[in-house]
Amino acid sequence: MRNGLYLIVILCTFLLSTQTKAQKEVKFNQDSIPPAFSKLKTYYNQPEVYLSHWEKIKKDIDNKKGDKTTDLFYLYKDKNYFYYKHGDIDSMKKYTPIIKDLSLRLHNEAEYYRSWSLLCANIIYSNASEDDMKELDKMYNDALDRKSEVGLAFSLNEIANFYGANKNYAKALPYITQAMQLFEKLKFWDEYTPLCSNYIVILTSTNKYQEAQNAFYHLDSLANLSLTSPNVNMSIARILMIKDMASVVFTEPQDTVILRKYLTDIEDLYRKSPHENRIYLYNTKEEYAKLKGDIDTLLAYQDSSAEYYRKSRNVINLKRMYNNKASALHRAHRYDEAYLMLRKYVSLSDSLYKNDTQKQLNELSTRYNLNKLELEARGLSLKARNIQFFYACTLIVVLVAALIIGIKFYRHKLKNNRLLKKQAQELQQANEKAQQAQLMKTAFIQNMNHEVRTPLNAIVGFSECLAEIPLSKTETKEISATIKKNSDKLLKIISDMISIANIDSGDQRLTYQEIPVNELANKLLQEMKEYIQPKVKFYYTPCQTDYILSSNEDIVHQILINLLHNALKFTSSGEVELSYEVDNKNNKLHFHVRDTGIGVKSELKEKIFSRFYKVDSFVPGAGLGLSLCRILAERIEARVYLDDTYQDGCLFTFEHPLK
Repeated sequence: MRNGLYLIVILCTFLLSTQTKAQKEVKFNQDSIPPAFSKLKTYYNQPEVYLSHWEKIKKDIDNKKGDKTTDLFYLYKDKNYFYYKHGDIDSMKKYTPIIKDLSLRLHNEAEYYRSWSLLCANIIYSNASEDDMKELDKMYNDALDRKSEVGLAFSLNEIANFYGANKNYAKALPYITQAMQLFEKLKFWDEYTPLCSNYIVILTSTNKYQEAQNAFYHLDSLANLSLTSPNVNMSIARILMIKDMASVVFTEPQDTVILRKYLTDIEDLYRKSPHENRIYLYNTKEEYAKLKGDIDTLLAYQDSSAEYYRKSRNVINLKRMYNNKASALHRAHRYDEAYLMLRKYVSLSDSLYKNDTQKQLNELSTRYNLNKLELEARGLSLKARNIQFFYACTLIVVLVAALIIGIKFYRHKLKNNRLLKKQAQELQQANEKAQQAQLMKTAFIQNMNHEVRTPLNAIVGFSECLAEIPLSKTETKEISATIKKNSDKLLKIISDMISIANIDSGDQRLTYQEIPVNELANKLLQEMKEYIQPKVKFYYTPCQTDYILSSNEDIVHQILINLLHNALKFTSSGEVELSYEVDNKNNKLHFHVRDTGIGVKSELKEKIFSRFYKVDSFVPGAGLGLSLCRILAERIEARVYLDDTYQDGCLFTFEHPLK
């Protein structure tokens, strides 16, 4: 039953496309196109008459003066659709590129992809070869290259049709959903409506009845809106198809009242539009009669549907109607009639099978004849090739010998060039290192000349005062403190220089210890007390629980000392805070040194870690502290950086991996 309903929906889409494409889209300039053109659609079931009439119109267009692009577009489009109806893929392959080219010249993106999708649809439902199926990929990739939502909508629709035709509904659903969303967004109701109908059928086929009903109610609301509002522009045929979908969704005895409501809507629409094809009425009447158990009415509307399919030469659906009617007669215990109907079904199936078989035999015969001719041609060419082969081999031997000699010469020359190039690179690198060393030496001497002399002069000068001038206890104490302060500065400069020298030479060997973080922090607070300026609050914010860090204690201590010394030096008022946090998710421990000092501009966040670089050249210091921090951090696979999101001073983070 569900498979039969699926075929009904496919049929509805097919029939609706036939009428709406011919009636709505083929709009000609009546002053330039003969009236005979309007009769084209009436000849779809008479191929010879249609083609003759088409050629006459084509001749009239060719004899016209001026731009013929629009007329040719609609004329070729109609012929392509004629071949689509008859399943002539080869003819569609010929005319689809013509229509695509005309569409681009008219800047009509929708028709460009619509004509292409008709070719893909015919390929899908004709069980074409694997090479032909690549047409789907071509259309999809073309839409991606053009960044076309219209193209993606048509491409996704055909991919969904491919999986639906193979009854792979699980793969079809994602594509059909995406295509529906795009068509609804673009307000392409003629494409959205049958696509949504197929979506409903897939849902019912996979027993997702509630989702199918929800989708139907949404589609029905659009149909009702189309009847009252210009925002949704659907043809009456589209609305009839939507109402007929109720026969797919409501198939249980308790749904009789609901189906009756939609049957009434369909009857009202046909009264207003009596010329529309009545297949939708037959479908719904048939399902309603089945729910009511009215076998005579059911059979009558099955006959009406069968007659419609017979006249339209739709053999597949005619065969389906014979099978459905045989099943209904069997349920009504009218076995003789059921037997006769099954004979019609079998006869029609045999006819289809013979046609398909004959078509396959013709294709095989054609391929055989082609292969035979190819083999004969190959035999003749093979004799000529044997003669050519001897001369070719001789020529190849000579060429190979010449090539070997040439390769050896080239490799020898290439080897020499590589050696020369390598030596030139080594010389250039050595020159660059020498220049860099000279610059570093000059910078070092200039810095040290000032930075070492300043504290040394203070030490020497105040030491002479102590030795030569009688001083009070207070003055002696102040001078001693000054001497100690400058001694510490001098010691720090020399210590930083020695540390960098040791690291550069690679003499240091690392050992790791277990470091209680809270104990280390408290020790740092005591060591830095003498550097705290009067208006600065210096404190440590511990975590709730102490953490034991595995690392080189000397390096961790030296990095934090330098960061704290830097913060206290540039903070004249406010606060300096030391804290840490454990990030178990990223396996990191972060020490934070935050101050409310002068801050650093964002563009200098990396430059301050260069050797001898100073933001303020008037502030004492060698410019080695932060550089040393980064070098030491890299030694223990950690890193030190400035967080420039903090704007109230400086926030330096020492990030240490947890081991």
